[in-house]
Amino acid sequence: RHARALDCLEKVGLADKADLHPNQISGGQQQRLCIARALAVQPEVILMDEPCSALDPISTLKIEELMLELRRHYTIIIVTHNMQQASRVSDYTAFFLMDADRAGQLVEYGPTEQIFTSPNDKRTEDYISGRFG
Repeated sequence: RHARALDCLEKVGLADKADLHPNQISGGQQQRLCIARALAVQPEVILMDEPCSALDPISTLKIEELMLELRRHYTIIIVTHNMQQASRVSDYTAFFLMDADRAGQLVEYGPTEQIFTSPNDKRTEDYISGRFG
């Protein structure tokens, strides 16, 4: 168990913090610790809900670099309202909306570049361009 924990901390760049309590590290490091905890169970898919919320730009960059590294070995699904981040770190993008009948209506899905440069649905284009949301 100890070896697996150290391996996971190494993967997220926190091996040098192994002896510290989580309240002794920064918010960005705490987020990477959460990712290390997820890796410990050897998942096939990692779900990240607003992984950089409330982080400073340097910590956000580190999390994004980590996501780009981890995607070579894991399927990563991120939920974010940060359109710039989604365009930087994703291969595919799904855009969901809530309508009067239900939450989570899939509006459009496709390669990120296509979704961000020439979406098929006007609602997607309006959201990405900042016309609403």
